[in-house]
Amino acid sequence: MTSPPLDPLQLDAGQVQSAADFHEAYAQFVMRNVEAESGDLEAALIEAASAYRLAGQWRLLVDSDGGVALLLRAASLFSRAGLTYGAYLEASLVPDRVRDRRDAWRALLLRTDGQPQHATGPAFEEHRADKFLGHVQQQTYLLLACAALTTPGSGQAEELRSFASRSPHRDGVVPMGSMGVPVRTLWGLALDMLSPDAEPAARRYAGTLTELSRAYARTVDLAMANTLTWFNGAAPIDVADLDVIGTMAMGIQHFGRDRMQDLLDTTELPDVARVPLDLGMEVAPPGTDDGPILDELGPDGTEPGWTDLNGPDDGPDLNGPGGGRL
Repeated sequence: MTSPPLDPLQLDAGQVQSAADFHEAYAQFVMRNVEAESGDLEAALIEAASAYRLAGQWRLLVDSDGGVALLLRAASLFSRAGLTYGAYLEASLVPDRVRDRRDAWRALLLRTDGQPQHATGPAFEEHRADKFLGHVQQQTYLLLACAALTTPGSGQAEELRSFASRSPHRDGVVPMGSMGVPVRTLWGLALDMLSPDAEPAARRYAGTLTELSRAYARTVDLAMANTLTWFNGAAPIDVADLDVIGTMAMGIQHFGRDRMQDLLDTTELPDVARVPLDLGMEVAPPGTDDGPILDELGPDGTEPGWTDLNGPDDGPDLNGPGGGRL
């Protein structure tokens, strides 16, 4: 299934490396500047994290390990700023490092159940779970992270499935990511990861990934029409789309590398569409070649649980009094 990712994109390694270096340098500049001038730390964290995210997705095309390292820097800064996109990146790229945070992340997500979206006013400010989790995009990335770390068939999985199934986002059309896919698409992927029926869930999951990869190919085709921006690394798209790459890696964790590859190989896709799928295969954690890695369930059908949300290099506790605000 794999092929050199640069050939379908008509890019050369020098162009890609230059784009990655530019965004990485900008991220470093932002952090140095805010430290020197004591500026708005939260805004700087988000700006630097976004630059590291861009640097990482470019570098993935020529150096998967280097790209992952940059994306994990982005994840750390997103988390420090209180954005759950950091949890999504970590759960897709280094699940074993963050498995001890899943209970706290799940509790944070479930606190949004029944809350009005984008509500304002003193009453809402007092009771909301987190200032960013009022946004569907942040709820979705946290749901994906929780689903990726949860064993299907466990009590925790059923709790998340119940939450996700009754949410209005299950059928929502709010655009997500650089391709603007409806939120229900990613919500469905999370539900498939939580399903105890592995085989039909794997087929649905692979089917959704093929549709996402086709959408990616259409996006790239349109971006290539402007040769000036495309060949200078300035096209306003994610050249290595992290929604596809991350959910591909999560699918491998749950359904196994061989099963996902077999399912995806049954569908004929253009070479461009295979780029993010191949990258997802490449960055998926080791140990997922022969099948999914699942925790053993306890006698009551539950998983071993932990409550620590933050690692030693992370920012404020999103469950703490500050609610993730800096």
